[in-house]
Amino acid sequence: MARRRRQLEPKGKDEDVRMTAGLITAGVVSIVIVASMFIAPPANVGPEEGSLAPDFVASAYNGGNWEEVRLSQLYDGRLVLITFLDTDCPHCWTEAEYLSEIFDGISGEVMFITIAVELSITGHESTREEIEAFRDKTQFGDNQNNGDGCYSGRKNCAERPGAPHSWMYVDDLSSSIASEWELPGTPFNVILDGEGTVVWNQAQSENHPAGEDMGEALLRLLQEGE
Repeated sequence: MARRRRQLEPKGKDEDVRMTAGLITAGVVSIVIVASMFIAPPANVGPEEGSLAPDFVASAYNGGNWEEVRLSQLYDGRLVLITFLDTDCPHCWTEAEYLSEIFDGISGEVMFITIAVELSITGHESTREEIEAFRDKTQFGDNQNNGDGCYSGRKNCAERPGAPHSWMYVDDLSSSIASEWELPGTPFNVILDGEGTVVWNQAQSENHPAGEDMGEALLRLLQEGE
């Protein structure tokens, strides 16, 4: 007996409706996902704790030459200490010594970056040559209080206390970086995590243990990260 072939029944309207609805739903979901990628609010950028540090491109001196660097391309997983200094600032004169002491103990665990600025104060005019001399502790100026050298032009840069610094110094004599970072004065320190988020800002002392300075904050953050 010949087998009866099963006749294919045409699709009903209900099945067509379901398929169309499924395609529409998938399309809407795709649009929502793509749109959310563009509409999602960006991360907060600024010097405040919890924000992504303002990025910058600038010339940096590392003991040999001046080369262009981008901050966001320097992150390597270590904490980053950003220090704003003015080579003519008397307080920065002693801060440089403190930085030398801290660097000796934790240099392998923290990236040091110093940003040299020029405050709008008489006698604080600076140059790249002065920045180099301040960093390296080399001869620049004299002790005749004649406007040459560091410390408001009153001291030879070679007499700066502390050891020569071996980390990069960034030229911000134009104050473009200082403006983005809302610099209140010098010396000024900010600590970033390994991905560029601000985790400690010197100006936000209300968020820190009482009396904590930059060196103590680095030690605490390193211990918390262990």
